[in-house]
Amino acid sequence: MNIDTIQEYIDTEKFSETCEKAEQGDRSAALFVNKFMNELNTLHFHLHNKSHKKKVGFQLRKLGELLENYFSDSKINHP
Repeated sequence: MNIDTIQEYIDTEKFSETCEKAEQGDRSAALFVNKFMNELNTLHFHLHNKSHKKKVGFQLRKLGELLENYFSDSKINHP
């Protein structure tokens, strides 16, 4: 997975709905959004600090897996 694919997920209506559910107290959605934001912050850290490509690649895979697992478990169509 690459940053463009992650951006495509973020731009979906289903992702927005998940964030809204998290704000409304849906525990599963809140846990997902929290974990996603933590992983995204880690990716930002590695990109900002020009970390080794392996660290950036690992973080991108982690984000991709998180998105795919959450959305496939929720039976949400994704790009």
